[in-house]
Amino acid sequence: MKNETVEITSERIDDIPIVVEWLKQMEIAKWIDKSLSKPHGNHQGMSYGQLSVLLLTYIITQADHRLSAVEEWVKKHIKVLEAVTGWSIGEKDTSDDRLARVVEELGLQTSACTQIEEKIGQHLIRAYDLPTEVARVDTSSFSVNHQQQESESESLLRYGHSKDKRPDLLQYRQMLGTLDPAGIPLVSATLAGNGADDPIYYPTWQKMAKVIGHNQFVLVADCKAGAIATRAQIANEGGIYCFPLPMTGQHPELLKQWVLAPPADSVEIRLPRQDMIEPAVGKGFDVELGKFWLNPGTGKWVRWNERYL
Repeated sequence: MKNETVEITSERIDDIPIVVEWLKQMEIAKWIDKSLSKPHGNHQGMSYGQLSVLLLTYIITQADHRLSAVEEWVKKHIKVLEAVTGWSIGEKDTSDDRLARVVEELGLQTSACTQIEEKIGQHLIRAYDLPTEVARVDTSSFSVNHQQQESESESLLRYGHSKDKRPDLLQYRQMLGTLDPAGIPLVSATLAGNGADDPIYYPTWQKMAKVIGHNQFVLVADCKAGAIATRAQIANEGGIYCFPLPMTGQHPELLKQWVLAPPADSVEIRLPRQDMIEPAVGKGFDVELGKFWLNPGTGKWVRWNERYL
């Protein structure tokens, strides 16, 4: 009787199957492969979409975005990755140069990225019957230790107003548009670190309306979205918004007058699912005013009514 040596290998499964399954249901690989230009004719192995799924799985499960670490991670989890994806993963498919090529193409093909974002957002709304009554948009800046390039126009990393109170560091800004109440991301953009936030809210509203499929949702944002140009353009296209008032111009005096001498009866304010036997969370009133704004691009006036709550 011969002694046979049995080699036993083991792999940690962790949350890999769950993450991969969610990425598959979101159709990440499908829309990346459909939208990006085809790889070079000599390209062999996994597609851009498949590599993107593996890269995203690594980033989400490991909380790390280094491309150089992905190849070794894939080797450690090759069996579970092949089992949950159904793909054959080659030894050098996930090398850092191949992953860098995917990231580079996503950065260069901006129109394709917009299409990917729209298609994935529309798919999620349809597949999960997501509510589309309220959407939110916000921006934030991120400071980084980085050397400034010779040409500022070639980099998004620039000196600007620092919310981190680090004006000595370069920064970039990130915009994110989400659906309430689940916070599902629909629209995002990485912006130069020295720009103003005001001009991005109207184009973001346009993108979100395209993804959602209608403009009858309430856009919620902070006071930077309250510029009259933003409000006028959204209102001119039939949109709805809810922004805090910027405390500039006549607004402080108007609010003072309304509070001291309310022009309308106050009503109780209750949360949507609040029990009627519970006390109201507050009370208040609204005032309707007519607004107008001259569009400098068309030379035409925009007129609409606003409710001040």
